[in-house]
Amino acid sequence: MTVVPRVVLYLSPTGEMGGAEYSLLDLVARLDRRRFEPRVLSLADGPLLAAARRHGAGAEALPVSRAFEATSLRGRRTDLAGLLAGVVAAAPVVRAARRARRRAGAAIVHSNGNKTHLVSLGVRPGSRAHVVWHVRDFLLDRAPERLLVRLANRWVSAVVANSRAVGARLERLGLQSGRLHVVPNGIDPAVFTPVGPRAALREEFGWPAEAPLVGIVGVLARWKGQHVFLAAARQIAARRPDVRFVVVGAEIYRTRGHGEYEAELRERVDRWGLREIVRLTGYRTAVPDVLRALDVVVHASVEPEPFGRVIIEGLACGRPVVCTQGGGADEIVGDSPLQALQVPRGDASALARAVEGLLASPAERCRLGGLGRARVQERYGVDAHVARIGALYDALLAESG
Repeated sequence: MTVVPRVVLYLSPTGEMGGAEYSLLDLVARLDRRRFEPRVLSLADGPLLAAARRHGAGAEALPVSRAFEATSLRGRRTDLAGLLAGVVAAAPVVRAARRARRRAGAAIVHSNGNKTHLVSLGVRPGSRAHVVWHVRDFLLDRAPERLLVRLANRWVSAVVANSRAVGARLERLGLQSGRLHVVPNGIDPAVFTPVGPRAALREEFGWPAEAPLVGIVGVLARWKGQHVFLAAARQIAARRPDVRFVVVGAEIYRTRGHGEYEAELRERVDRWGLREIVRLTGYRTAVPDVLRALDVVVHASVEPEPFGRVIIEGLACGRPVVCTQGGGADEIVGDSPLQALQVPRGDASALARAVEGLLASPAERCRLGGLGRARVQERYGVDAHVARIGALYDALLAESG
């Protein structure tokens, strides 16, 4: 008997590539095509859609008004009036997404961000489609977030949290435990591996080939703590003038509170006289190559990290990762020796000391990098992640017959 694959419609709030989008793309690329047919709808065009098409998935961008695009529950948080205006402005997006769902005959609508969670609720009426929310951020305990959770309890079939910490926050906000599924992100250890090409960052920026190189990789956002990384770099440089530093990433969101942070970081580099030893590289596609070029990887979030994808990427590449405490980062290191690489959030001095300790001991860098890779291979493989999401889809479809 021939089994017809069921369509899964993925909603993304951006077409750019950040950690959430890389995780979504991994799922789209590896989903069992005998059971599921993935299609991606994004609220903006960009490399996510092109990558989804390369993996054989349908992909299209929806036209979005600036009022809805700018609405944010993070960064410079939108006030109540702005949120209401954003909801009104979302109506054309919802109608377009609903038409796309009907054309595709989607059995599951899987939303990958807060903004598309709202869109997904408008896509469901008039169909038997299951709605799945993938929550990759900590929701604040405020009225809009509590309303979002109440809507999930009423209309959403399943909520996937990317860490136990994010799941616990959702339950504290009132999410019914039966709807919650904690599924950590995964990566491919054959792609993120110590063996492979290294980005020629030292050569690109005219630095000595033997210069120790420390880097922070990820979306530029204040809560990610790139400014703390620069403050630590300033302290390290005073004692180790041979060390060089890179800030890898770009501002990919167009919500309020984004779009100004990169300029602030560049101003700090100039004001602190770091231009010769620090570079903001912009967005880079070959992330494994970048990580392999680094001697130490830094994660510096000043808020609890929902998961911490770059932590497992760096560890999988055999690099020690100095990371801040809290949230998903604590789950990644667990009670292993990798705990020694954690520092308090926002503490540039502690971050500088941890990095300097690793730079002084190549053997310790090698030891901790090896331990980290083994932990990632054991707990955070992408195949296990995709299998768990696929099993969730199967369970939901079995409920509806």
